[in-house]
Amino acid sequence: MNRPTFLLAVPLMALPNLASADFYSHRYAGISFGNAEQQGFCTSVDAQISRFDTDTQDVPERSCEGAGNLIKLYGGWRWTPNLAVEASVRQLDDNRVGFTLTNDRGEFLQVEDEIKTRLATAYVVGHLPFFGGASFFAKAGGGFWMGELSGRQRGEVLVAVQEDGVIREVPVEVRGRGAEADNGFHWSYGAGISYRNHNNWTVRAEWETFQDIGSEDLRGSYDLETVSLGWSLHF
Repeated sequence: MNRPTFLLAVPLMALPNLASADFYSHRYAGISFGNAEQQGFCTSVDAQISRFDTDTQDVPERSCEGAGNLIKLYGGWRWTPNLAVEASVRQLDDNRVGFTLTNDRGEFLQVEDEIKTRLATAYVVGHLPFFGGASFFAKAGGGFWMGELSGRQRGEVLVAVQEDGVIREVPVEVRGRGAEADNGFHWSYGAGISYRNHNNWTVRAEWETFQDIGSEDLRGSYDLETVSLGWSLHF
């Protein structure tokens, strides 16, 4: 090896060792805030509601609002510059679904549903340090989702009553509430970039995806994608 090439190679070979020398094994816990996109949720909801649209009744109004934000608590152990294990729990904004059923008799029913979703996930995380405390990371794992639906119904139906020997139909208001709960397993993977401030804290930005969240009892299933910004404290 000639001298100029050798002088260039020495600092490049030393970079991983410098990252290792500055690294220490640590546990961490943190919080993230982000945005969520539920791919296919409102499409699934629309397909379910369309089943009520028949020859004898219509669905003149319908609405669907998917989760837009999330909050996540996470913690883990990074015992080498390149490897960590991590667990997290997150909650999405409530999904909101509404529709109205009507018929030619003038009867109607308004339905409003709110769906709360939580996820618990465990990961194996691989880090690729590239400068000081900064690193790229990728992770893969799985866990469980938990969903709760609370519904309200309000409407008016015609009821046959007899008065003075005459049978006639009178409108009667109806109200009701309902609830459903379900859970299931999901796979997840993600990637991001983090910056570690020595033995104090880490900030990171990441993207994650979760597959097969929800069920027919909760107005349909979907794939979830999230982006978030987090901060964790070392201990």
